[in-house]
Amino acid sequence: MAERTDTYAASRPVPYLLERGKAQTLSCPIRWGSSGSLVAPASGTITVTRPDGTSLVSAAAVAVTASVAEYALTAPAATEPLGEGWTVTWTLTFSAVVYPAYRFEAFMCEYVPHNPIAPTDLYRYEPELARRVPQGQDTSPRGDGTGWQPQVDDAYYALIQHLIDTGSRLWLIRGMTGAREWIRTEALMRCCRALATDQDGIWMAKATDYRYEHRAADAALVVQYSTDDPSIRRGVSPVIRLAPVGRPTC
Repeated sequence: MAERTDTYAASRPVPYLLERGKAQTLSCPIRWGSSGSLVAPASGTITVTRPDGTSLVSAAAVAVTASVAEYALTAPAATEPLGEGWTVTWTLTFSAVVYPAYRFEAFMCEYVPHNPIAPTDLYRYEPELARRVPQGQDTSPRGDGTGWQPQVDDAYYALIQHLIDTGSRLWLIRGMTGAREWIRTEALMRCCRALATDQDGIWMAKATDYRYEHRAADAALVVQYSTDDPSIRRGVSPVIRLAPVGRPTC
């Protein structure tokens, strides 16, 4: 393998969530440089490996669309094993150099929860955000025109990572009560922190307020699994707060 100096970053924020029985497109955005621009691979292959080491997809050629390597995965059969242990591996070539494989964890799921929040949902709580987009995200010649969408996307990915970190069985999720509020408060917190011009500290104070709201949303988040009795809805457990001796608790 040729020696290289470029360290291309695979901007995949969370593991792949593969949905059983559904055709889907997998993508692997690669970025490099001070601007973080997408770098289009000259060619590449993808391999999707089951937990037992056998291949669902073996070294299949990828397509490059809008500078991003993509692969149209046919609907995985209903017999494919649900759960963790899946692997998605991309082998990409840049400037005639084959880079070491980009390897990602994956989960085979019955249902993949989608993002229920859009930037317009945030404006009902913070109308000023519609006019305070960071310079790099506005529609000026230097901006990319994405508005607040990056913060909304990051909030959704934060929920997925939170579910993974807390041991939730992503592959069996049927629905989530409180997910909308969780993502909304997380996104608002990120938006407030993204504003650089804040001489009076107003936006940082707002971010702190939303952090407390987010804690309440996190306590109210309830995950329902396909293995749960569909006639029973699990309620939210009360939050127990401990206080020093002599002070009341609630």
